[in-house]
Amino acid sequence: MAKELRTAQQLSDMIVSALGVSEVEVSIRRDHAYGWQPTVVSCPGDSIGFQRRVEEIANRLRFEFDLRE
Repeated sequence: MAKELRTAQQLSDMIVSALGVSEVEVSIRRDHAYGWQPTVVSCPGDSIGFQRRVEEIANRLRFEFDLRE
């Protein structure tokens, strides 16, 4: 089954929405191993904790979505 293509902004918005914290900013970049990789740019509080949560969400989203160029 082919994955749906999404822009970096769309993937970022989906991750922030799943987090439920609007003050988080996530950047998406192409990654040769995983297809795409999220990075927490800014957040309230513990950035390492948010990064872990963002990566968990991204792992689930990668089954459905690829990064559009």
